[in-house]
Amino acid sequence: MSIVRLFIIESINPMDLLQGRTESQGLAEICKIIGHEVAIFSAYSKDDFQKLCKYISSISSEHDKNKRKGIPLCIHISAHGNEDGLAFGKDFIEWKEILKIMKPIFTDLEVAQYDGDIVIIISACGAGEQYLSKELQEEWKKNSLAFTPPKYIFVTRDEEVTWDDALVSWVIFYHQLPRINLNDKRSVQEVLDKIKISGVGNLQYFRWDEKKRKYLKYIGKS
Repeated sequence: MSIVRLFIIESINPMDLLQGRTESQGLAEICKIIGHEVAIFSAYSKDDFQKLCKYISSISSEHDKNKRKGIPLCIHISAHGNEDGLAFGKDFIEWKEILKIMKPIFTDLEVAQYDGDIVIIISACGAGEQYLSKELQEEWKKNSLAFTPPKYIFVTRDEEVTWDDALVSWVIFYHQLPRINLNDKRSVQEVLDKIKISGVGNLQYFRWDEKKRKYLKYIGKS
């Protein structure tokens, strides 16, 4: 793998905005230097988030001027949150509802003819206790023919995460992505271990296992 296509959806509160506590700007600039294709969106409400997910679901590999195939599509969500869900402005959305909103990404991409893996990244306090992965499993059981679970869900593991530590953690993550194979779970685990050893935070993944038909998790080790 060489690059990924990265959509960053960020929801920060008004004070964060005034005081410059933003993850998206610095992350996007560094990811572009690495070589990733990056776009930033701001979501100030549930409606914003819903519109953005529907928009992203329309991406097609046929529109790539370089005619590359199999480029992973990463959706990076940066927001305030806890074990119950994520905040978008005044709207707090529980994980079950987040699945409903993001469902076009997992159902419409095949229709739109996108041929890369889907990877979800959630940068938020409490994301390590998310149950989006369980909701995805249940949705797949209901409609396996028209529903594609994301290959990975990467989340911040620590209960409390400072924005600067989160930024550095994700910079390391995206820097290492071109060097690994997403089909080789050990190489992915080694990246999470490196981030844990760096002392800037801890990441966790939930990996879709085709044979077991469920998500298996791994937490970075030092």
